[in-house]
Amino acid sequence: MAFLVTGSTRGIGRAIAGQLASCGAIVGIHGRSEDGVNAACAEMTAAGNRVVPVPADFSNPETAAGAVRAFHSKSGRLDGLVNNAGGGKAVAFRGMTLEKWRATFSINLEAAMMASREAYSIMRGAKCGSIVNIASLAAHGPGKWMGADYAASKAGLVSITQSLAFEAARFGIRVNAISPGMVETDMTSILPEETRKSLSIPMGRLGRPGEVASTVLFLLSDESSYITGHVLHVDGGLWM
Repeated sequence: MAFLVTGSTRGIGRAIAGQLASCGAIVGIHGRSEDGVNAACAEMTAAGNRVVPVPADFSNPETAAGAVRAFHSKSGRLDGLVNNAGGGKAVAFRGMTLEKWRATFSINLEAAMMASREAYSIMRGAKCGSIVNIASLAAHGPGKWMGADYAASKAGLVSITQSLAFEAARFGIRVNAISPGMVETDMTSILPEETRKSLSIPMGRLGRPGEVASTVLFLLSDESSYITGHVLHVDGGLWM
């Protein structure tokens, strides 16, 4: 089995890549920094995992399609794609610029669209495959701490998930999304303790990257063979 995980040099993406590799899969490690990608690959290779470095800067969305093609060429197959690459820095709506809006959409939505389109073309030939998009709880309401641009881009990713799932189902290809809540990553490490408490997460804590990764593995596997077009919240009950 071979899976490409975008944005997989750290955080949730790294956890996803690690769990897939531990199951014996060939895993594509992607990041915008070639040094970062090579370092992550070296660590995983030292642990006995099979990885393929896929450096690409998704601020230019067209490079995402090339990343999928490069991984497919090197691994010889493509069983799954995880669109995890993304980012954002909260700015009040009154301070939002069109330049920042477009930059957020480029990496969070347009790159995922380009990667998914390329993967879909490859998977149609095999008449099987699974795509998992990492959206966000922000996709289902106000951006709050992440900003309107981030929330809107992730809402678009949810929409793409369902549109492609509908079209791809007849070819045996499944497309699902995960909307994580607040997870312990670089993006949330700056949150002060008071803010963390004010979240009122029913389970009383932030999530762990591995908990999101385990859900991704389920959606990539045959254990979820009759699930498509679904958005699964992994948020400790926060959406409630």
